Amino acid sequence: MFEARSTIKFPDIGRYFPIFLEAIEAHGLPVRQQGVSAAQAGAEREVSLTCTGTSLSVVIRCDDQAKLNALRYTITSLIDFNAREVSPLINWQGDEVGETLPPDLRVLIVAGTEEITPRMRRIWFDGDVERYDTLDHLHSRLLFKRGRGIPEVWPQMTDAGRIRWPQGEAELDTRIYTVRKVDQANGRLAVDFFLGDHAGPATDWARSAEPGDGVGFVGPAAHGLVAAEFNVFAADETGLPGVLRCLEALDPAARGVALLEVDGPQEEQAVAAPPGVALRWLHRNGAAPGTQDLLASAFAEIDWPKDPCRASFWCGAERSAFLTMWREVRARGLPRKQIVAFAHWRRGMSEPEIAATGSASIRE
Repeated sequence: MFEARSTIKFPDIGRYFPIFLEAIEAHGLPVRQQGVSAAQAGAEREVSLTCTGTSLSVVIRCDDQAKLNALRYTITSLIDFNAREVSPLINWQGDEVGETLPPDLRVLIVAGTEEITPRMRRIWFDGDVERYDTLDHLHSRLLFKRGRGIPEVWPQMTDAGRIRWPQGEAELDTRIYTVRKVDQANGRLAVDFFLGDHAGPATDWARSAEPGDGVGFVGPAAHGLVAAEFNVFAADETGLPGVLRCLEALDPAARGVALLEVDGPQEEQAVAAPPGVALRWLHRNGAAPGTQDLLASAFAEIDWPKDPCRASFWCGAERSAFLTMWREVRARGLPRKQIVAFAHWRRGMSEPEIAATGSASIRE
Protein backbone atom coordinates (compact mmCIF):
# COMPACT_ATOMS: atom_id res chain seq x y z
CA MET A 1 0.00 0.00 0.00
CA PHE A 2 1.33 3.43 -1.00
CA GLU A 3 0.55 6.66 0.83
CA ALA A 4 0.88 10.39 0.15
CA ARG A 5 -0.26 13.23 2.38
CA SER A 6 -0.29 16.99 2.42
CA THR A 7 -1.43 19.65 4.88
CA ILE A 8 -2.24 22.81 2.97
CA LYS A 9 -2.48 26.17 4.76
CA PHE A 10 -5.79 27.62 3.65
CA PRO A 11 -7.37 30.45 5.70
CA ASP A 12 -10.59 30.45 3.64
CA ILE A 13 -10.94 26.69 3.23
CA GLY A 14 -14.59 26.71 4.31
CA ARG A 15 -15.59 28.70 1.22
CA TYR A 16 -13.50 26.65 -1.19
CA PHE A 17 -14.16 23.16 0.17
CA PRO A 18 -17.53 22.66 -1.63
CA ILE A 19 -15.95 23.92 -4.88
CA PHE A 20 -13.11 21.39 -4.56
CA LEU A 21 -15.48 18.50 -3.87
CA GLU A 22 -17.62 19.36 -6.88
CA ALA A 23 -14.55 19.53 -9.11
CA ILE A 24 -13.18 16.25 -7.77
CA GLU A 25 -16.45 14.46 -8.48
CA ALA A 26 -16.62 15.97 -11.97
CA HIS A 27 -13.22 14.39 -12.63
CA GLY A 28 -14.46 10.87 -12.08
CA LEU A 29 -13.85 10.44 -8.35
CA PRO A 30 -17.09 9.74 -6.43
CA VAL A 31 -17.31 11.92 -3.34
CA ARG A 32 -18.84 10.88 -0.02
CA GLN A 33 -19.13 13.92 2.19
CA GLN A 34 -18.91 13.52 5.97
CA GLY A 35 -20.47 16.64 7.41
CA VAL A 36 -19.34 20.06 6.22
CA SER A 37 -15.61 19.63 6.87
CA ALA A 38 -14.63 16.14 5.71
CA ALA A 39 -15.05 13.86 2.72
CA GLN A 40 -13.69 10.75 1.03
CA ALA A 41 -13.19 10.49 -2.72
CA GLY A 42 -12.51 7.69 -5.18
CA ALA A 43 -14.20 4.43 -6.07
CA GLU A 44 -12.44 2.77 -3.14
CA ARG A 45 -12.31 5.89 -0.96
CA GLU A 46 -8.61 6.31 -1.64
CA VAL A 47 -8.61 10.04 -0.86
CA SER A 48 -9.49 11.55 2.53
CA LEU A 49 -9.97 15.31 2.83
CA THR A 50 -10.43 17.14 6.12
CA CYS A 51 -10.80 20.84 6.91
CA THR A 52 -9.09 21.74 10.17
CA GLY A 53 -9.49 25.42 10.98
CA THR A 54 -7.25 27.21 8.52
CA SER A 55 -5.88 24.22 6.63
CA LEU A 56 -6.87 21.32 4.40
CA SER A 57 -5.47 17.87 5.15
CA VAL A 58 -5.31 15.36 2.28
CA VAL A 59 -4.31 11.70 2.61
CA ILE A 60 -4.13 9.30 -0.35
CA ARG A 61 -3.79 5.54 0.05
CA CYS A 62 -3.79 3.09 -2.85
CA ASP A 63 -1.97 -0.03 -4.03
CA ASP A 64 -0.72 1.20 -7.42
CA GLN A 65 2.17 3.57 -8.13
CA ALA A 66 0.69 5.17 -11.26
CA LYS A 67 -2.64 5.64 -9.49
CA LEU A 68 -0.90 7.31 -6.55
CA ASN A 69 0.68 9.86 -8.87
CA ALA A 70 -2.57 10.34 -10.76
CA LEU A 71 -4.49 11.05 -7.55
CA ARG A 72 -1.77 13.41 -6.35
CA TYR A 73 -1.99 15.25 -9.65
CA THR A 74 -5.80 15.39 -9.62
CA ILE A 75 -5.94 16.91 -6.15
CA THR A 76 -3.05 19.31 -6.80
CA SER A 77 -4.35 20.55 -10.14
CA LEU A 78 -7.95 20.99 -9.00
CA ILE A 79 -6.99 22.91 -5.88
CA ASP A 80 -4.58 25.03 -7.91
CA PHE A 81 -7.13 25.75 -10.67
CA ASN A 82 -10.04 26.48 -8.36
CA ALA A 83 -8.12 28.57 -5.84
CA ARG A 84 -5.67 30.35 -8.15
CA GLU A 85 -6.48 33.71 -6.59
CA VAL A 86 -5.07 32.59 -3.22
CA SER A 87 -2.35 30.25 -4.59
CA PRO A 88 -2.16 27.69 -1.75
CA LEU A 89 1.20 25.97 -1.42
CA ILE A 90 0.89 22.19 -1.87
CA ASN A 91 3.76 19.95 -0.73
CA TRP A 92 3.42 16.18 -0.68
CA GLN A 93 5.05 13.85 1.81
CA GLY A 94 5.03 10.08 1.90
CA ASP A 95 5.97 7.49 -0.71
CA GLU A 96 8.01 8.52 -3.73
CA VAL A 97 7.39 6.26 -6.71
CA GLY A 98 9.11 8.20 -9.49
CA GLU A 99 7.58 9.38 -12.73
CA THR A 100 4.67 7.42 -14.20
CA LEU A 101 2.45 7.68 -17.26
CA PRO A 102 -1.13 8.82 -16.64
CA PRO A 103 -2.94 5.52 -15.98
CA ASP A 104 -5.95 6.58 -18.06
CA LEU A 105 -3.87 7.54 -21.12
CA ARG A 106 -4.92 5.74 -24.28
CA VAL A 107 -3.37 6.26 -27.71
CA LEU A 108 -5.98 6.19 -30.46
CA ILE A 109 -5.31 6.27 -34.20
CA VAL A 110 -7.22 8.27 -36.80
CA ALA A 111 -9.25 5.90 -38.99
CA GLY A 112 -11.21 8.38 -41.09
CA THR A 113 -13.07 11.68 -41.23
CA GLU A 114 -16.55 12.97 -42.06
CA GLU A 115 -17.74 16.48 -42.85
CA ILE A 116 -20.94 16.63 -40.77
CA THR A 117 -21.60 20.29 -41.65
CA PRO A 118 -19.44 22.95 -43.34
CA ARG A 119 -17.84 23.70 -39.96
CA MET A 120 -18.18 20.46 -38.02
CA ARG A 121 -15.69 17.71 -38.82
CA ARG A 122 -16.04 14.26 -37.29
CA ILE A 123 -12.85 12.26 -36.80
CA TRP A 124 -13.05 8.54 -36.12
CA PHE A 125 -10.36 6.91 -33.99
CA ASP A 126 -9.45 3.22 -33.66
CA GLY A 127 -8.13 1.67 -30.46
CA ASP A 128 -9.07 0.63 -26.95
CA VAL A 129 -12.35 2.56 -26.58
CA GLU A 130 -14.16 0.57 -23.88
CA ARG A 131 -13.62 3.12 -21.10
CA TYR A 132 -15.30 5.87 -23.16
CA ASP A 133 -18.53 3.91 -23.65
CA THR A 134 -20.29 5.59 -20.72
CA LEU A 135 -22.79 8.40 -20.30
CA ASP A 136 -21.48 9.22 -16.81
CA HIS A 137 -18.52 11.16 -18.21
CA LEU A 138 -18.36 12.50 -21.78
CA HIS A 139 -15.17 14.57 -22.03
CA SER A 140 -11.49 13.73 -22.43
CA ARG A 141 -8.26 15.68 -22.66
CA LEU A 142 -6.68 15.14 -26.07
CA LEU A 143 -2.92 15.35 -26.62
CA PHE A 144 -1.88 16.36 -30.13
CA LYS A 145 1.45 16.08 -31.89
CA ARG A 146 2.62 19.21 -33.67
CA GLY A 147 2.47 17.83 -37.17
CA ARG A 148 1.44 14.48 -38.55
CA GLY A 149 2.09 11.06 -37.11
CA ILE A 150 1.98 9.64 -33.59
CA PRO A 151 3.63 11.32 -30.57
CA GLU A 152 6.70 9.43 -29.40
CA VAL A 153 6.94 11.01 -25.94
CA TRP A 154 4.07 11.37 -23.47
CA PRO A 155 3.67 13.45 -20.29
CA GLN A 156 4.83 11.97 -16.99
CA MET A 157 3.20 12.42 -13.59
CA THR A 158 5.58 13.21 -10.74
CA ASP A 159 5.83 12.69 -6.98
CA ALA A 160 5.12 16.42 -6.55
CA GLY A 161 1.61 16.06 -7.97
CA ARG A 162 2.57 17.77 -11.21
CA ILE A 163 2.99 16.79 -14.86
CA ARG A 164 6.29 16.94 -16.70
CA TRP A 165 5.42 17.75 -20.29
CA PRO A 166 7.58 16.80 -23.29
CA GLN A 167 9.75 19.66 -24.49
CA GLY A 168 11.40 20.74 -27.72
CA GLU A 169 10.44 18.81 -30.85
CA ALA A 170 8.35 16.43 -28.74
CA GLU A 171 6.15 19.22 -27.32
CA LEU A 172 2.42 18.46 -27.38
CA ASP A 173 -0.69 20.60 -27.63
CA THR A 174 -3.71 19.73 -25.51
CA ARG A 175 -7.41 20.60 -25.44
CA ILE A 176 -10.58 19.07 -23.93
CA TYR A 177 -13.17 17.54 -26.27
CA THR A 178 -16.39 15.55 -26.05
CA VAL A 179 -16.50 11.94 -27.19
CA ARG A 180 -19.44 12.12 -29.59
CA LYS A 181 -19.96 8.45 -30.43
CA VAL A 182 -18.55 5.12 -29.28
CA ASP A 183 -18.70 1.99 -31.45
CA GLN A 184 -17.26 -0.53 -29.03
CA ALA A 185 -18.08 -3.52 -31.25
CA ASN A 186 -15.73 -2.17 -33.91
CA GLY A 187 -13.21 -0.61 -31.52
CA ARG A 188 -13.66 3.00 -32.55
CA LEU A 189 -15.00 6.33 -31.35
CA ALA A 190 -15.76 9.72 -32.88
CA VAL A 191 -14.91 13.28 -31.83
CA ASP A 192 -16.60 16.23 -33.54
CA PHE A 193 -14.34 19.27 -34.08
CA PHE A 194 -15.88 22.69 -34.64
CA LEU A 195 -13.77 24.41 -37.29
CA GLY A 196 -14.47 28.02 -36.45
CA ASP A 197 -12.70 31.13 -37.69
CA HIS A 198 -10.33 31.12 -34.73
CA ALA A 199 -6.88 29.62 -35.04
CA GLY A 200 -5.88 27.08 -32.44
CA PRO A 201 -3.70 23.98 -32.21
CA ALA A 202 -6.59 21.50 -31.98
CA THR A 203 -8.54 23.16 -34.79
CA ASP A 204 -5.45 23.29 -36.99
CA TRP A 205 -4.70 19.63 -36.25
CA ALA A 206 -8.27 18.59 -37.04
CA ARG A 207 -8.34 20.43 -40.36
CA SER A 208 -5.46 18.34 -41.71
CA ALA A 209 -5.82 15.07 -39.73
CA GLU A 210 -5.13 11.95 -41.75
CA PRO A 211 -5.59 8.21 -41.17
CA GLY A 212 -2.62 6.95 -39.19
CA ASP A 213 -2.21 10.07 -37.05
CA GLY A 214 -2.23 9.35 -33.32
CA VAL A 215 -3.75 11.26 -30.41
CA GLY A 216 -3.49 10.68 -26.68
CA PHE A 217 -6.81 10.53 -24.82
CA VAL A 218 -6.84 11.13 -21.05
CA GLY A 219 -10.24 10.58 -19.44
CA PRO A 220 -13.14 10.43 -19.58
CA ALA A 221 -14.28 12.99 -17.00
CA ALA A 222 -16.93 15.68 -16.39
CA HIS A 223 -20.51 14.66 -15.74
CA GLY A 224 -22.73 13.41 -18.55
CA LEU A 225 -26.44 12.75 -18.87
CA VAL A 226 -28.70 13.30 -15.86
CA ALA A 227 -32.11 12.17 -17.10
CA ALA A 228 -35.33 13.49 -15.56
CA GLU A 229 -39.02 13.71 -16.38
CA PHE A 230 -38.34 17.06 -18.10
CA ASN A 231 -34.89 17.54 -19.67
CA VAL A 232 -33.47 20.91 -20.71
CA PHE A 233 -30.35 21.19 -22.85
CA ALA A 234 -28.57 24.35 -24.00
CA ALA A 235 -25.41 24.57 -26.07
CA ASP A 236 -23.42 26.35 -28.72
CA GLU A 237 -21.07 24.44 -31.02
CA THR A 238 -18.72 23.58 -28.14
CA GLY A 239 -21.49 21.83 -26.22
CA LEU A 240 -23.40 20.51 -29.22
CA PRO A 241 -21.65 17.09 -29.39
CA GLY A 242 -22.46 16.46 -25.75
CA VAL A 243 -26.12 17.45 -26.14
CA LEU A 244 -26.59 15.28 -29.21
CA ARG A 245 -25.05 12.28 -27.48
CA CYS A 246 -27.34 12.81 -24.48
CA LEU A 247 -30.43 13.20 -26.69
CA GLU A 248 -29.68 9.92 -28.43
CA ALA A 249 -29.52 8.15 -25.06
CA LEU A 250 -32.78 9.49 -23.58
CA ASP A 251 -35.73 7.23 -23.00
CA PRO A 252 -38.14 7.40 -25.99
CA ALA A 253 -40.83 8.75 -23.65
CA ALA A 254 -38.65 11.58 -22.34
CA ARG A 255 -39.86 15.17 -22.55
CA GLY A 256 -38.02 18.48 -22.62
CA VAL A 257 -36.39 21.06 -24.86
CA ALA A 258 -32.98 21.46 -26.50
CA LEU A 259 -31.68 24.93 -27.39
CA LEU A 260 -28.92 24.66 -29.98
CA GLU A 261 -27.00 27.75 -31.13
CA VAL A 262 -25.16 27.58 -34.47
CA ASP A 263 -24.19 30.01 -37.23
CA GLY A 264 -27.09 29.23 -39.56
CA PRO A 265 -29.28 26.53 -41.17
CA GLN A 266 -26.25 25.02 -42.89
CA GLU A 267 -24.87 24.04 -39.46
CA GLU A 268 -27.97 22.17 -38.28
CA GLN A 269 -27.57 18.41 -37.87
CA ALA A 270 -29.94 15.48 -37.98
CA VAL A 271 -30.88 14.70 -34.38
CA ALA A 272 -32.17 11.39 -33.02
CA ALA A 273 -34.19 12.92 -30.19
CA PRO A 274 -37.33 11.55 -28.51
CA PRO A 275 -40.49 13.07 -30.02
CA GLY A 276 -41.32 14.69 -26.69
CA VAL A 277 -38.13 16.79 -26.73
CA ALA A 278 -38.57 20.02 -28.71
CA LEU A 279 -35.54 21.08 -30.75
CA ARG A 280 -34.89 24.79 -31.24
CA TRP A 281 -32.06 25.75 -33.56
CA LEU A 282 -30.91 29.31 -32.87
CA HIS A 283 -29.02 31.06 -35.69
CA ARG A 284 -26.38 33.76 -35.25
CA ASN A 285 -26.58 34.55 -38.98
CA GLY A 286 -22.95 35.53 -39.35
CA ALA A 287 -22.41 37.08 -35.92
CA ALA A 288 -19.36 35.87 -34.03
CA PRO A 289 -19.88 33.13 -31.42
CA GLY A 290 -20.36 34.52 -27.93
CA THR A 291 -21.71 37.89 -29.09
CA GLN A 292 -25.46 37.14 -29.07
CA ASP A 293 -27.95 36.41 -26.27
CA LEU A 294 -29.79 33.75 -28.28
CA LEU A 295 -29.46 30.98 -25.70
CA ALA A 296 -30.35 33.15 -22.72
CA SER A 297 -33.38 34.66 -24.46
CA ALA A 298 -34.74 31.29 -25.56
CA PHE A 299 -34.01 29.85 -22.14
CA ALA A 300 -36.20 32.50 -20.51
CA GLU A 301 -39.18 31.26 -22.55
CA ILE A 302 -39.08 27.63 -21.35
CA ASP A 303 -42.23 26.36 -19.65
CA TRP A 304 -40.74 24.52 -16.68
CA PRO A 305 -42.53 22.00 -14.47
CA LYS A 306 -43.86 23.53 -11.26
CA ASP A 307 -41.87 20.96 -9.28
CA PRO A 308 -38.15 21.65 -9.93
CA CYS A 309 -37.26 18.13 -8.77
CA ARG A 310 -38.85 16.80 -11.97
CA ALA A 311 -36.41 18.69 -14.22
CA SER A 312 -32.73 18.46 -15.18
CA PHE A 313 -30.41 20.88 -16.98
CA TRP A 314 -27.38 20.19 -19.18
CA CYS A 315 -25.37 23.11 -20.58
CA GLY A 316 -22.13 23.66 -22.50
CA ALA A 317 -21.66 27.20 -23.80
CA GLU A 318 -19.76 30.48 -23.60
CA ARG A 319 -19.43 31.90 -20.08
CA SER A 320 -21.93 34.76 -20.40
CA ALA A 321 -24.76 32.54 -21.61
CA PHE A 322 -23.80 29.86 -19.10
CA LEU A 323 -23.97 32.28 -16.15
CA THR A 324 -27.38 33.64 -17.13
CA MET A 325 -28.89 30.16 -17.41
CA TRP A 326 -27.06 28.81 -14.34
CA ARG A 327 -28.43 31.58 -12.16
CA GLU A 328 -31.96 31.00 -13.40
CA VAL A 329 -32.02 27.24 -12.77
CA ARG A 330 -30.60 27.76 -9.31
CA ALA A 331 -33.23 30.42 -8.62
CA ARG A 332 -35.88 27.97 -9.78
CA GLY A 333 -34.71 25.51 -7.18
CA LEU A 334 -33.35 22.70 -9.35
CA PRO A 335 -31.37 20.32 -7.13
CA ARG A 336 -27.62 20.65 -7.74
CA LYS A 337 -27.36 16.95 -8.57
CA GLN A 338 -29.69 17.49 -11.54
CA ILE A 339 -27.55 20.23 -13.08
CA VAL A 340 -24.61 19.54 -15.38
CA ALA A 341 -23.51 22.96 -16.58
CA PHE A 342 -20.11 24.22 -17.71
CA ALA A 343 -18.72 27.33 -19.34
CA HIS A 344 -16.81 25.61 -22.13
CA TRP A 345 -15.08 28.84 -23.11
CA ARG A 346 -14.93 32.57 -22.50
CA ARG A 347 -14.96 35.13 -25.27
CA GLY A 348 -11.57 36.83 -25.54
CA MET A 349 -9.67 34.11 -23.65
CA SER A 350 -7.91 31.00 -24.95
CA GLU A 351 -7.92 27.72 -23.02
CA PRO A 352 -4.29 28.25 -21.88
CA GLU A 353 -5.24 31.73 -20.66
CA ILE A 354 -8.18 30.31 -18.69
CA ALA A 355 -5.89 27.62 -17.25
CA ALA A 356 -3.40 30.29 -16.20
CA THR A 357 -6.09 32.48 -14.62
CA GLY A 358 -7.97 29.72 -12.82
CA SER A 359 -11.60 28.71 -12.59
CA ALA A 360 -12.68 32.18 -11.44
CA SER A 361 -12.45 33.19 -15.11
CA ILE A 362 -15.28 30.82 -16.11
CA ARG A 363 -17.34 30.18 -12.97
CA GLU A 364 -19.58 32.56 -11.07
